[in-house]
Amino acid sequence: MSYFNSTQKNMSFTDVLTNIERFIKANPDNRYRLAVGTDSQVKGIYTCFATGIHIHRIGQGAWCCVDKRIERKRYTSLKEKISMETLLTYDVVFRLNEHLIYMLCELTENYKNFEFRLEAHIDVGTKGETRKLIREMVGYFEGIGIDAKIKPDSFVASSYANRYSKAIKKQRHIAV
Repeated sequence: MSYFNSTQKNMSFTDVLTNIERFIKANPDNRYRLAVGTDSQVKGIYTCFATGIHIHRIGQGAWCCVDKRIERKRYTSLKEKISMETLLTYDVVFRLNEHLIYMLCELTENYKNFEFRLEAHIDVGTKGETRKLIREMVGYFEGIGIDAKIKPDSFVASSYANRYSKAIKKQRHIAV
């Protein structure tokens, strides 16, 4: 995986963790929301998946990045496509939670105003065909105690990642 944003390119997952920690530790006596979401677009025989990570210091800015991968596979089933988006989001949420937990516990003990929420943003909603998939996709995250947001509250998937999933030709590496 190679994450990027408007100022940083080719970040590893470790680099992303470092940036998140640096962002939080710059002002630890605050409220934070870390959200992860994935969107995809099918074009021809390819499907582009973009997974966004967004850390928001409530009322005081944010830092975000995205990972983009292209599969040489045309996802024709909506359930299969949404399931793959959810799986990619789940993987990143699980890894973030696993790596950040000790730092977050320490900050909770040392700063009385520190508050942190981890969310999974799923690209499904109560309107359209994806409404049939809500319970199943949200269930993945409820099982590990993570809040799952759906449209219109799933902005990392439906807005941020969506912006990057549309440009297939800009990606160099194709996952098969």
